[in-house]
Amino acid sequence: MLKQNINPTEIKVGIGSLRTLRDGRGQIETGSIQEAETLTNDIRDKLGDKVETNIRRPRKPRLKIHNIPEDISTDNIEDTLIAQNPDIGLEKVEITPKFTYETKKRTRNIVIEVNSHTRKN
Repeated sequence: MLKQNINPTEIKVGIGSLRTLRDGRGQIETGSIQEAETLTNDIRDKLGDKVETNIRRPRKPRLKIHNIPEDISTDNIEDTLIAQNPDIGLEKVEITPKFTYETKKRTRNIVIEVNSHTRKN
């Protein structure tokens, strides 16, 4: 249905691949977010009630910090990281704590979600 009704050369969108998934859905890869939005709008205009479209956003990178003390939890990890690393220039908005866990060797680790710029720093 998509191949019959949508012409990517008309709307000037480069399609990297078109896959049919096991459950009957389709996956289309484009070169950029703008091309994906243009393609999504065209599909909604022509096949709005027959096809549901979603643009998949990439997940933020997660970091695992090993061997944290008992007094650090998901509530105060942002303040601790900012205080211990003033040269990086972190902000509270950039760090999202996810969970803490304990290993078999009784060490505590914490998983945080950051943006790509913070991960590089």
